[in-house]
Amino acid sequence: MAKILVIDDDPELLRMIQFALERRGGHEAILSAEGADGLAQAREDPPDLVIVDVMMPGMTGYDVCRQLREQQETASIPIIVLTARGQAVDRQAALDAGADEHVAKPVTMSALLERIDGLLADRSPAPSSKIITLLSLRGGVGVTTLAVNLAATLAREERAAACLVDLCPSSGHAALQLGLRPEPSWSDLMTGDERGGRGIVDTLPDTLLKHESGLHLLASPVLPLIREELPASMVETVLDALSRRFEILVVDPASALSESTMTAVGMATETYLVVTGEPASVQSTLGTIRALGERGSELSIVINQAERAGLAASESVEQILGRAAAEVIPFDPGQARALAAGRPLALSQPDSPLATAVERWMGRLV
Repeated sequence: MAKILVIDDDPELLRMIQFALERRGGHEAILSAEGADGLAQAREDPPDLVIVDVMMPGMTGYDVCRQLREQQETASIPIIVLTARGQAVDRQAALDAGADEHVAKPVTMSALLERIDGLLADRSPAPSSKIITLLSLRGGVGVTTLAVNLAATLAREERAAACLVDLCPSSGHAALQLGLRPEPSWSDLMTGDERGGRGIVDTLPDTLLKHESGLHLLASPVLPLIREELPASMVETVLDALSRRFEILVVDPASALSESTMTAVGMATETYLVVTGEPASVQSTLGTIRALGERGSELSIVINQAERAGLAASESVEQILGRAAAEVIPFDPGQARALAAGRPLALSQPDSPLATAVERWMGRLV
């Protein structure tokens, strides 16, 4: 996610660009209706990119470009001049003033986002995003609950721009736990006709849901898919594209060692096996570790006390699995109410036992 300053005296265009940047691009939009004010905002808190109109009262966009380039704190900021002046001489004037790109109005928001992403990619170092995958072959152990609360904690504390990815093909519940309607979902990425000929990367921003906390979500389809999931090649494309937009991805894959799940595990910087004290959960976790062979030995364990259980139960699980848990999440009676309300404990009750443990866990991740 980038912070983008938009300077234009057209209030309607400002609103359109703000909507595209925040809802489709996952960026933060800072708005200004005049050149002098925009320049002052850029100097006070330098943005990651500036979009500026040319013809404005008081100070032209060209003047803004020149002054941005003259100040050390703003000299390297990418600048897009967005103007109704579309002749070759106008493009050259924008470049001479210090702009990186000249975009003629009218322009589609998709085309503008593509230019923005291109400039940001050119100016940024290689992606260093974290991809955190939470996995269990045993359903009902709280993988989605932990994924939602982990991502929500990141959004709440603004430690990093986060996106939650729900890859479950059988009606995942991440959107439900966030109180969101899961439309659109990643199933919309699977049909080329519905994308109108656009590529997956171009369509992806339109598919993301944005929670009021600032967290973004790529939701699972509300209707279970019959014998189908997001293909492994698409999982790779999606996670790669999202990792270039967000600092942290939290991935909730299908409860099976399918190709898509293995792709999510393979791309993860850290994978956690979620286990409870239930015998079936412990058995599934042991089986997962053995099935994954050398890779399984590298995975971390998170013990989720989804039901009332004491510390002895956690110690027993660690002994059986032959490794210490990276985190133990205590039983929290408030979780049932949080599920019913569509409001994660990390947001509604940040001092609750579950939220406190997740925050402690997150502190070691970020």
